[in-house]
Amino acid sequence: MDLPASYYVSPTEATQYDAASASDPRALGKHEFLKLLVAQLRYQDPLEPLGNAEFMSQIAQFSTLEELQNLNAAFEQTAFAQKLTQAAGMIGLRAQVYDPVSGEFVTSPITGLTVQDGDVHLIVNEIAYRLEDLIEVYGSQSTLDQQVEYGLGLIGKTITVKDANGARHTGYCWAVEVHDKEVFVRVEDEGRFPLDEIIQVSETESAALSPGEIGEAAGLIGQYAKVTHPETGNIVEGVIEGIAFSPNSGLHVTINSGHYSYADIVEIVSNP
Repeated sequence: MDLPASYYVSPTEATQYDAASASDPRALGKHEFLKLLVAQLRYQDPLEPLGNAEFMSQIAQFSTLEELQNLNAAFEQTAFAQKLTQAAGMIGLRAQVYDPVSGEFVTSPITGLTVQDGDVHLIVNEIAYRLEDLIEVYGSQSTLDQQVEYGLGLIGKTITVKDANGARHTGYCWAVEVHDKEVFVRVEDEGRFPLDEIIQVSETESAALSPGEIGEAAGLIGQYAKVTHPETGNIVEGVIEGIAFSPNSGLHVTINSGHYSYADIVEIVSNP
């Protein structure tokens, strides 16, 4: 997915961050202090001029103020550089962030970073989020696990995908499946598509599964299970290939291309 150039910032550009621009405009800086000192000297009583000791004391205060401001600016630039390094190291990882506008949690890969209002932001689903909005980074899982959980987070959303001929299809994502260690999403009646063929994800619809349900469902994929066939009552067993969701009947597991209710699971077999 290509993002506008404004979403990215080089480390060289980042180090040019001006800490003074983020300071409180009402604060007394070295320039204001110097103006006050000059005004004091200009309008002092000629019969009782400022003594040498008092004058040197104020000069010392001015020097101390300048050093403190320089030190504070250096600290802020160092903190900014650390934030930038931290954010850059997370690019490519899947993360969960809190969207303060919608009040929802967004789970998707971090695709870049940007600097806005003097602070570092992460790009998730083409939206800039503050580091403070970051809830969790899924960096300890395998790539397949990350892709599975990302796909499960799309269930219930309207997504746009591209097929092998380059044609676009938009529809409701209702299932995620794993075949030959590759993750696919199912889009209504349009078929099955690899994750990397996803072009756009709707930002107006929330996922059907909660973060807890996503984690639980992801742990089922690849497990060998026994389920009860809803019509015949027979026991069907096999590897869980995927997870589907229906607004009417909830979670389903996919075994041998058949869909069975989560409630129909009889047993998860560790060593079939």
